[in-house]
Amino acid sequence: MQGNPRFLHITQMPGSLQTTPATYEALLDMQTRGGRMQVWEQAPDNALAEVMGRNASATTQQGRLAGLGSALLGQVASTGVGYRQTVVDMAAVASPDRIQGKAMDALWSFKSRPSGSVELSIETRSGARVRLSIHDQLEPSASGAGMSVEVVVEGELGVQEREALRALASGFDKAVQGLSGDDPKLDVEELLRFDSKVFTRLELQTEMYGKDRDGNRVLTLGAQLQVDGDRRAVQLRSRDGVVKMATDLRQPAQWGTDAQRANAVERYLGRIDKAAERGQARQALVDLFKSSFAAMHSRYDAPHTGVGLKPGTALHTLPGTFGEEDQGLLTGLADFDASITATTRATNPRRTQELDTFHYTLNQSTHITGSSSRNRAVSQTQTAQLVASYHQSLLVSAAPRLDTTSASQNYLYNKVDDSSSTEAHLAYDNGEAIRATLTQAASLSLHTLRVENNQVTGNSTSAPGPQSRHTDLLPLLKQLQLQRQQDAQEADDTARRERQETLQAWQTQVLQGL
Repeated sequence: MQGNPRFLHITQMPGSLQTTPATYEALLDMQTRGGRMQVWEQAPDNALAEVMGRNASATTQQGRLAGLGSALLGQVASTGVGYRQTVVDMAAVASPDRIQGKAMDALWSFKSRPSGSVELSIETRSGARVRLSIHDQLEPSASGAGMSVEVVVEGELGVQEREALRALASGFDKAVQGLSGDDPKLDVEELLRFDSKVFTRLELQTEMYGKDRDGNRVLTLGAQLQVDGDRRAVQLRSRDGVVKMATDLRQPAQWGTDAQRANAVERYLGRIDKAAERGQARQALVDLFKSSFAAMHSRYDAPHTGVGLKPGTALHTLPGTFGEEDQGLLTGLADFDASITATTRATNPRRTQELDTFHYTLNQSTHITGSSSRNRAVSQTQTAQLVASYHQSLLVSAAPRLDTTSASQNYLYNKVDDSSSTEAHLAYDNGEAIRATLTQAASLSLHTLRVENNQVTGNSTSAPGPQSRHTDLLPLLKQLQLQRQQDAQEADDTARRERQETLQAWQTQVLQGL
């Protein structure tokens, strides 16, 4: 639908969709409840309007958005065409002209300054595009509160495409609910299961607003998720900081089993917790980072299947290229870049140059070469870096209460600068292992300034120096390969179990670093 909306339908507040929608002509016969009414852009006579009418009286952003995404997808899946609906909660008035004016004012108010907005854009392989948007205003303006939804369809949607849209309903709702809660998280595992045979690209954007201590409107969480066949990326912005993450899906050959990936994610989450503790990061931002890391590695869809190399097919695109011995030296995860950056704060009014900061990055990159599965080489590098600074009380680990008085100036000011890397290298020539190495390095530094009664009484640095370890695993790799061949012939359960324990120990070492 195009053009300016005309609000022609009125229901009571809270909206009862069991009654016949009233038009302006029937206004004088209506009994408003509590001196308020709901005004609709179109007759509220479908499932989407039913959800909107129910949610319009909810008092939380999460409650007001509940089920709206699913209803929107259901609407476009059923009709295949665009749609628009708006409901405004406003004080009852006796004049149709005043209803129209106030409803329009409210619509433009919550579209330009919403308490919550959601947009989902999808591109299909046939070239069609679908955009679903939600604008909601929880806090009433002078003209009222309400919500507006819209579906825009460019091109023609076939039956398969419409059914694929309907299949996204639950995942869309879970994603919106996760991002609009009081303790937001990235819950997109189900949304990432979109049918890649039908869709080529998916993008989700949300913005949630609240009030600060002074009553000013502030962004509490902004999210942007982009997914296509090669890559998935997310950026989350909150008052505490920014989380960024991108995952490269172009090399299925390096992906491990579900169990291996789950183990790798769990160990990475543990590393994130340790970095957060060392750098004194805010827990809400850390939790958002952890949920994002887990979500971005929750599910991979390989673009190719099969075991043989077809002419022109790159080795790295084939799942199952590596044996289980190789996988023991790899993380099993797709390559990624991830970072968490806390909002910089000057918490000491007496020493504004002492900033509280936290920046932590994680990266994995893998290079795969070879002409066949028997002649292949792989190099995988993991890196991590932590740069942080924070104030700490002299008596406890919590942050001190600093003000302009000298009596408050009793604290430690810590600056952390850590980095680590793990490199795994494998190579085969005509099926025979010729290289298997693991190299790990780490550098840790903690600089501490001690202040007592506004006087510097200590200045120290704890830096044990670079640590490194190089392990040649080629003899053990050859032994494990020989054991696997013997296991296949003799079915020795004890030997097989010992071999699996060795492989698990390898991966633990690969994932823990120094």
